[in-house]
Amino acid sequence: MLLTPALIISVTFVVMLCGCMLALSVHVLRKIERLQAQLDKDMKALRGEITAVGRGAIGLGKRVKLVQDRLQTTERRQEDLEYKDVGDVAISHANKLVQMGAATEELVATCGLSKAEATLLTLMHSRSKTAGRSAA
Repeated sequence: MLLTPALIISVTFVVMLCGCMLALSVHVLRKIERLQAQLDKDMKALRGEITAVGRGAIGLGKRVKLVQDRLQTTERRQEDLEYKDVGDVAISHANKLVQMGAATEELVATCGLSKAEATLLTLMHSRSKTAGRSAA
């Protein structure tokens, strides 16, 4: 087989072209590996941030629940105090009426007390009057 200069040049050109293609392929492969490493790093950072946001949301949810529970407790206490105040006003008013000489039936009708409550107030007032006279 006879090697002609054209054949040698052609083979040399093909070999050089293959070498260039190999070098370019290696360069592209390294670039892809760098990009993949950066992508992996970014994904790991994002996973960490998503985890942190999730934990923050859970913590916030717990705090909201705690505030709701406190609000409900406060509302219940306020209602209890409002009902207690209404009862205290009725008893105070009834006590003043007893001091002015009101009868048990009048206390029931005027102050909304039960007959037993009105009787108890009248008895307490009469005893305190009796105790006050005996002490004098």
